[in-house]
Parts: sequence; structure tokens; C-alpha cells
Amino acid sequence: MSYFLRYIVVDERPLTLADVRGAFAAEEEDYVVDGAGYEADIGIDGRTIAQLTINVPGDGLFDDERTELLESAEEGAGPGKSIVLDRLSRARAIVAVQVLFGDAEPEEVLDALGPLWSFLQENRQGLLQADGEGYYDTNGLVLELE
Repeated sequence: MSYFLRYIVVDERPLTLADVRGAFAAEEEDYVVDGAGYEADIGIDGRTIAQLTINVPGDGLFDDERTELLESAEEGAGPGKSIVLDRLSRARAIVAVQVLFGDAEPEEVLDALGPLWSFLQENRQGLLQADGEGYYDTNGLVLELE
């Protein structure tokens, strides 16, 4: 079973793997962001915990990913729905992260990815999307999805 987290970037500034590497560089743990272009594996303490792809308009994946997210968000209800649909329509990039739990505790792996989400929320306008949960901004849950 695959579990994905995505950050929908609406900020006009481009996002690169150098930015992703920088998100982990200040951490005390031994992180490795190994990749090129728009794809990388994220590792810590010698094990890979995630595969990251930065999807941008024109790459062939961006439009498909955004269409799926829009269709899913349409099924949501509540005041946050319009915010999510607006942000998806204005998306400039989608940072898709497939989480690789392996034998580790899920919370441990998700916590290890925290520096990425913190960096994105502090440095790029957008929303965090979690499969089976919904969309979050810096204040918490914006739109719950099943």
C-alpha cells in the first residue's frame, strides 16, 4: 500500500531539489537527499524513508496529479473546500512524497519528514495534502477528506 503526502505550491518562486536539501541540512540527524532534476530519495540513518517528485506544469504528471486532486477535493464539504479548490487551480508545483515506512513505526517516519513540511510551509505558499485525511495549512485542517 502506498501512502502519499503532497504539498501544493501556489508561490511563484520555483522549488528545486537544492531547496529540499536545504530543508534537511540544518537538522542534526544524518539526512540524505539523493537525486537529480525533480526526483530524489530521502534517507535518514542509512535507510530510505521517502521518494520525492516535484511535478511542474508541462512535465506530463502535473496536470494528471492536479486533476485527480481537484476531483477528490470536489467530494469534500465545508468552508475549506473553496480554499482548496482555489489553491489547486493556482498550483505552480506539486511536491509528491511517497512515504516508505518499511519496518519502522509510521509516526517515526512521518516525524522524520517534518523538516520538509516545515520548510515548505514557512517558505512557499500552499497546502499540505495527506492521503485519506485531507488538506492542511499552517493553522491545521482546512478540508477533511476520506
